[in-house]
Amino acid sequence: MSFLLSAFRHREMIRVLALRDFQSRYAGTVAGSLWTVAHPIAIVTVFYFVFSIGFKSKAPDNVPFILWFAVGLMAWFYFNDGLQSIANSITGNPHLVKKTVFPVEVLAVVQIVSALLPHLAFLAVVTVVLLFNEIPLEAFRLQVFYFMLCTTVLLLGLGWLISALQVFYRDISQALTIILNLWFWATPIVWDSKMMPPEYNWIFVFNPMHYVVDGYRGMLIYAQPKWPDSTETMIFWTITLGMLALGSVVFRRLKPEFADVL
Repeated sequence: MSFLLSAFRHREMIRVLALRDFQSRYAGTVAGSLWTVAHPIAIVTVFYFVFSIGFKSKAPDNVPFILWFAVGLMAWFYFNDGLQSIANSITGNPHLVKKTVFPVEVLAVVQIVSALLPHLAFLAVVTVVLLFNEIPLEAFRLQVFYFMLCTTVLLLGLGWLISALQVFYRDISQALTIILNLWFWATPIVWDSKMMPPEYNWIFVFNPMHYVVDGYRGMLIYAQPKWPDSTETMIFWTITLGMLALGSVVFRRLKPEFADVL
């Protein structure tokens, strides 16, 4: 709670740092922030031609594959980009960490806010695809922000844990890339979870990103909202809040050593 209160007290600084971080990604480019939209559109297009045109993949429930895939990828991009940015938030800002008065715990929040901006841009693109496929924009679709909150809390816990350990073990950022690639294919984003034999369905229950991806799809691409069942919700929040507690404890314990190691 002390970390969260610190983030609230420094909300204006977080806003400024997040905006600066977002702008620095495209500094010197001609298109600037337009790359925020161009990148996901390019990936969705490639996957569409490979899986939908090439492999004739079909989305469940007669949903257009491009829409089904784009919504899942949108949720994953926010998690993937956010976690990789947070992992290097401490080692990448030694000039801030070494200032005794700077609240280093807010660097994770800065990266989350910075990752949220392209996520919202991607959501705007998906909204256009929804309209193109004649899917009405009902009020219940705003419930997708609940699953955005789920991803944010998960990012914060994992981010605090990984960024703190990354200061002492620099191999973590390299291993994280491999882990996220495996995690992507272990999450039903390109493929349907119904393809998996029933005896392996328990894996999805303990994969928090499966809960998030299914939630995004349930709120955006169906005529009526489709919520995950209560058991999956309980397991997701048990894992996520446990990770948040673990990440905050580890971060707080290692925080005094950051300046000496960097």
